[in-house]
Amino acid sequence: MKSFKVLGLLLSYPTAELQQEMAALVAVIRRENILPAKLEKRLVAFMERLASRNLLKAQEDYVSLFDRGRGNSLYLFEHIHGESRDRGQAMVDLIEHYKEKGLALNAKELPDYLPLFLEFLSICAPREAQETLGEVVHIIAAIGAKLDKRGSAYSIVFEALARMTDARIDEEFVRQALVEEAARDDSLEALDKEWDEAPAFDGIGDAACGTCAVARPLGFGATQQSTGQLNRSGQ
Repeated sequence: MKSFKVLGLLLSYPTAELQQEMAALVAVIRRENILPAKLEKRLVAFMERLASRNLLKAQEDYVSLFDRGRGNSLYLFEHIHGESRDRGQAMVDLIEHYKEKGLALNAKELPDYLPLFLEFLSICAPREAQETLGEVVHIIAAIGAKLDKRGSAYSIVFEALARMTDARIDEEFVRQALVEEAARDDSLEALDKEWDEAPAFDGIGDAACGTCAVARPLGFGATQQSTGQLNRSGQ
């Protein structure tokens, strides 16, 4: 289902190309007709606003939401393994699943990056895609809830994703994520300290990640950016 890739593109760093192609992306959402009518209407409204926004302002907002701090990180394993060594093996396993579907990564891509994960789902059979999405829907719902509380329009993308699987959302995971978000210090000084004190894969990441203890690992193992074009081969 190409709608998965469309949603992944919406969660990628805004570019002029994305804005120019938005009408085609809207057409995909409408053609596949996966979402309830009211939700689709809200999603399309978000897409049209994003297409018409000042690009520099849209990019600034994106960085503020997703690149400053770990709370809204678009790297899925950040919410499961933190910076523990388990994350490395999880990435190796996920890369192998991508390869099985013919999805190749370049040297700069991390496999748990959500837009890339959604590109992977777009080339899976519909049932497989929905079930695989269900394994991380608790993370997606938690990020969406935090964005909604902040009044961010991006929350509609996560709401749409959560409706594209029949998997039950772990409401306790979402609640705990909101509690931690309320206590989070997102000042630049605090963010610098946070990154300095947690070297990659130092074995302490699980302890530092408050929601990791209740996070469910992905069934295929325990994801920078590969937005590409909608008509990439195999999709």
